[in-house]
This record gives sequence, C-alpha cells and structure tokens, in this order.
Amino acid sequence: MSPTETRNVIIAIVLSIAIFAGFEFFYNGPARERALEQQRAQVALQEAQQREQQATTTPGETTDGATAPVATASGPVARTDALGAPSGRVAIDTGEVDGSISLQGARIDDLSLRQYRETMDPNSAEITLLSPINTQYGHDAFFGWESQNGEATSALSDARSQWTAAEGSRLTPTTPVTLTFDAGDGRTIERTISIDEHFMFTIRDVVHNGTAAPISVRPFGTVRRDGLPEHYKPLPIVHQGFIGAVGPNTPRRQDSFSAADKHARNRVRGEVGEDQRLRDFTSQGGWIGITDHYWLAAIVPDQAERISGYYDARTQDGRNDYLASYRGQWREVPAGGEITYTQRLFAGAKLYELLNDYQRGNPERNEAAIPRFDNAIDWGNFFFLTRPFFAMLHWFGQLFAGWGITFNFAMAILASTVVIKLLMFPLVYQSFKSMAKMRGLQPKMKEIQERYAADKQRQQQETLKLYQTEKINPVAGCVPILMQIPVFFALYKTLTVTIEMRHAPFVGWIHDLSARDPTSIFNLFGLLPYDVSGLFAGALVIGVWPILYGVSMLALQALSPPPTDPMQAQIFRFLPVLFAVMFAAFPAGLVMYWTWSNSLSILQQYVIMRRQGVETQLDKFIAKRFKPAAAE
Repeated sequence: MSPTETRNVIIAIVLSIAIFAGFEFFYNGPARERALEQQRAQVALQEAQQREQQATTTPGETTDGATAPVATASGPVARTDALGAPSGRVAIDTGEVDGSISLQGARIDDLSLRQYRETMDPNSAEITLLSPINTQYGHDAFFGWESQNGEATSALSDARSQWTAAEGSRLTPTTPVTLTFDAGDGRTIERTISIDEHFMFTIRDVVHNGTAAPISVRPFGTVRRDGLPEHYKPLPIVHQGFIGAVGPNTPRRQDSFSAADKHARNRVRGEVGEDQRLRDFTSQGGWIGITDHYWLAAIVPDQAERISGYYDARTQDGRNDYLASYRGQWREVPAGGEITYTQRLFAGAKLYELLNDYQRGNPERNEAAIPRFDNAIDWGNFFFLTRPFFAMLHWFGQLFAGWGITFNFAMAILASTVVIKLLMFPLVYQSFKSMAKMRGLQPKMKEIQERYAADKQRQQQETLKLYQTEKINPVAGCVPILMQIPVFFALYKTLTVTIEMRHAPFVGWIHDLSARDPTSIFNLFGLLPYDVSGLFAGALVIGVWPILYGVSMLALQALSPPPTDPMQAQIFRFLPVLFAVMFAAFPAGLVMYWTWSNSLSILQQYVIMRRQGVETQLDKFIAKRFKPAAAE
C-alpha cells in the first residue's frame, strides 16, 4: 500500500469513528428519548377510556403481586399522604438509610439514602429509592406466603395483609423489629426484620400452624416499580430494568425497561397473552430485582431454595408496572408446629466493594454468599477490560484518598494514564521512532514525487523501495491509536456505570467526572453562574476541557509527518475541531484522560524525534520566536 493509500485508510477510520460516535450522541440519543415519550403517549391514549371507567379503588392483585396496586384513576397521591400516620409504620434509622416499613403488607416502601444527594449541593434532597406504590414514582418490596388446599392456592399473607408491631418499634443495625400477622384459624406469622450498617435487610419468617391438621405453604417475594424512575435517561451503555443472577451458568439475566415496555404494549394490543410474562426462569438461590443507573432493589432468597421466578410489565392507568418476583418450594407445617424461612433484600447504591463483600458472604455473621452479586454493575460484554480498569482506578482512588486528596478519582485517572503509557511505551517507542524517520525522509519522498509525477506506479515502487532501504513501516504509527480504542471504551464505560464516579470532583469547575464539562463560551467558560447544557445543541456547548483536548491533538499532529497531499493536510487540520466538538458531550473525566494522554504523547514523541535528529514544528517555532531576539 502506498503512503497516500495508507493515509487515506487512516483518515477513513478516524472519520468513521467520529461519524458513528457523533451520530450516536447527537442523533440516536435524542431520537430514543423522543420515541420513548411517544410510546408513553400512545399507551396513555390507548388506556384513556379504560381509566375513565375505572373505579377509584386500587385494583386487586394475586398473591405475589402479579397486578400490583397502583395509582387510581384520579392520579398518583402525594408521597406524604401515601405514607400516612406514623402509627401505621415502623421507622428505619441507620447511618446509611432512613424511612419506614408499612404495617399493611409489611411492605418496605419508604427508603432514602442519606449519603447520596440529588445534586452536588450538599443541602439538596436525599436520593429517594423506595416510595409507596400509589405515588408518582412508586417502588417497593414485599414478602408473603401462599397456602395450598388440594389444588387451590390462596394467600396466607400478601401485600394487603395487616401486620402489628410493638409500639415504638424502630429498625436500626442493633435493634431488629418483630412484626406479627394473624391469618385466623390458628395460623400466624412472626416476622423479624433486621438491617446491617449498609443496605441489606434480612427477613426471617416463622410460620406457626395452630390448627389440628398440617398445612402446605410456600414463600414468595416481589420487587415492583410503578412507572419509570424519576430521573430516568435511556443510556445505551447502561443497563436499566430487570436484573438478576439465576442458574449456575448464567452471569446475569436481564431485560431492559424498553423491552418490558414493548411487552406491556403487546399485551394491550392483544399480541401477547394476558398470562404470558416477559421472562420465566427457575433457579436454586441467586437473586433478582430492578435496577436503574446507580441504585438497586433486589431480593435474595435462601441460597438452598429452589425458586421459580419471572419478570413482567403490565399497563395500568397509562403507566407500566414492573415486577420481579419469585416463589419458593411448598413445605408442610405440621399441626401445632412451625417452620422458619429467611431471605434478604438489598436496597441501595451499587458500590463495588460492598457488592463484592456480599458476594463473598460472611460465615461469622451467618450470611451466605450471594452469587455474582457484583454483576449488578453493568460491566458490559467487554468486562475483561472494564473490570481491570475500574480496579486500577479504584486502587489509585483509595491511595489518594488516604493522602487526603478530595479529588482522588480525578487523580486516579491521571495516574492510570501514566501506567497505561508505561505499559505501552515499547510499542509506542517503535511507532514514534518510525514516524520520526518518516519525517526525516520527507525531502526524499518529495523528490520522488516530483521526479515521477507522471508515473504513479513507478512513484509507489520507489517509495516502497525507500521504506525498505530505511527499514520503516509506515503503518506502525496507527498501532498505538488502535491500542487506545479499547482503553477509551473501558474508561468511558467505567465512568458511566460506576457510582464511585458519580459526583466525583476535580479542581476548578469540574464537580462531577461522570458529567460533561459544564463550561461554554455562552457562560464565559464558567465565569457566569449559568448552566447552558440544556439551552443549545451539544455541538455548540463546548467546554474548556474539550477545547484543551483539541489543542493537544493539534500539537500532537505538529509532531507527526505532515501529509503531502493538500486535501489530506486540510482534513487533518480540521480533525482537532471535529473531535473537540464530539468530545464536548463525553464525561469530563474521559476528556481529561484523553487530554492528559495526548500531553504525555507529545512529550514522548518530542524526545524520541529529537533523539533521531529530526527537527519538529516546535523547534521551528522556538527558533523563529527566540533566535532573532538572542542575536540582537
């Protein structure tokens, strides 16, 4: 391949990446959001007549919550009204969470995360994870029992059962609470709920049979959500929806909210049977739940229990109810006897170390290991890249935090860049060495082009002969760029999906590494206290860091051999501008990484070229600016 053809291939690759990335961020993303809004409007229109005819009472439900009670036809109720009187609830109070448990159904439906805020403002509202199901963003979990009489199955306790608790009961890490339910006919359930210092609830049920005959019962658990999360954004790179690890060879079993919405629409249209669920599965142990970007609510049955579970979505009052539910095995409670069953509920932030601790288990605390629990974080199909990259960032972050550096994860990104550069240095050295030689051969190449201007074939032959004589591989300069692509993806994925990067600050105007640079020419690059990200198209809102990246790319180009073709040279001069515009929509941490990486590459390439005796554009600039002054 001739130098011209090689450079054309490189340009085509770079432009293709730029076009696809730009199309994804500037067109596909907004298009998906518009499509989602249209889908919601369509479902609402289809259900309008049904809502007008519905009574204001909550609809009935099966024992495991297959048709969850949701907002009435008059609309969702206010959260404060739904929580009701404190006498009907048991308070939850730990260092990490606060909220309450409803005595109707023993539902865990009021939970806020004390260490996480809606915005960077420390005085902003806490993240509300669970809310009563008849509020606007209802999200809860409940556990119950079914009983069997012959072939008939009925609820022993469900989401509407009325439980009792001792007056003044308060759930803390050191004080479990005990709830009691009397099903009548001598059948009672005693439920002990405890919570650790983080986000894990343990539910221990003792089913008493005071009748004169044995009874058959089985446990169930349900996590449900009424409508999409409050701050839901359809991000293709982040899984949001149903998630779980069931089955010995399944890393995780998941279905997105969009897939669930499609299933619900098909049910409304009659394309899916009323009893057909989105997904059915069986497993021994495991866990299932519903996740959004950073938060997870997941049921963890007894790991020895053989379960049958499902994911489902149903349209009610113009919104979709999402349910992740399971049933355990039938067991016999002898007359005058009792049985005990323990399960858990995780409701909180998807912190890697915490999930990993639960995954390992704690025999001293009699806590069974939860298989593949850290898969609640969406590492993606390239987990073999994202996991090690996160591990390195996390290690550096803890190191710098120990030194008292508040912007520890930003420093971790910079330190990780140095590590990657060191690992790739042998390859980069050979590449830059080859590029330096090519730059030194520019006069000879120009002479060949002029001598054989009328004979392109001879021109290519002489150029290749020159490469062979000087032992230069013209494609070697592409290798480091290709090696950077998986690193780019791994960091982008890590910054996007891990909560450790959420609201992680850097010096200056960067307060959240996972968000785009908030500065722009329209707010004088942060001098004016205005957020302009929602006012203009992403291509116009270019922050300081994307501009610095474009400058670093321009400087890096100045060290590389210039294209001999004028059109190619023009395209290469335009690329820094194109990439600065494209990177404006990326997380600030990613742009920082790439700018710092370019800066290190500039230093590397300059040193290597000087050692090869090649004069760079920087040398020419210094000579032009300072030598005349020195001569005077």
